[in-house]
Amino acid sequence: MKRLFGTDGIRGEAGKYPLDSATVAKLGSALARFFGARNTDAPSFVIGRDTRLSGPEIESALRAGLEAEGAR
Repeated sequence: MKRLFGTDGIRGEAGKYPLDSATVAKLGSALARFFGARNTDAPSFVIGRDTRLSGPEIESALRAGLEAEGAR
């Protein structure tokens, strides 16, 4: 698997791997499972983003992945 994380997080062009909706949703699911396994309560996340045009799409995909695993 290609390395996803750099020194400033996941980098790339929006809409293309690794910032395509499917990969971002998988990341959200993985985060929810990882943190959910360490707690008795469903994990809660706060999503922050900037004002780029791609922000809402990336946020939506991440949220979908988190919520699919029961995260708040």
